[in-house]
Amino acid sequence: MSFRAMLVCVLTVAAASPAFASGSPLDGKWALEELRDGIVTSGVHTTLEVAPGGRVGGNGGCNGYGGSVSVDDDTLRFTDIAWTELACEPATMAQEASFLAVLAAAAKFHAEAGVLVLIDSAGSKLATLRAL
Repeated sequence: MSFRAMLVCVLTVAAASPAFASGSPLDGKWALEELRDGIVTSGVHTTLEVAPGGRVGGNGGCNGYGGSVSVDDDTLRFTDIAWTELACEPATMAQEASFLAVLAAAAKFHAEAGVLVLIDSAGSKLATLRAL
């Protein structure tokens, strides 16, 4: 099974779906600044947009993506993430794959002063994004 197929399977596993609070601190447009594995390529713009109601979308650096997020207090789960499948430069594709893996692993978040931090279930920081 390819990495992308495996990632699609992981991202589409539905969890219990707590209500998405309107006015969530996640709402808005975010730009990737830092990944835990250090793969952030200069000139590659990876974004996350969260709309009221829990719809998400953005650009992984090469491909557009969309899906859903459920939020309960400081916990979250991204689900039903789908993306286009264009091919780009290897460094761009590596950043995009890493970011999509972050969405699959994210279990908690902290948002304050225009900074969003995605955190895994063990409490480790996965990514830092800045409000646009």
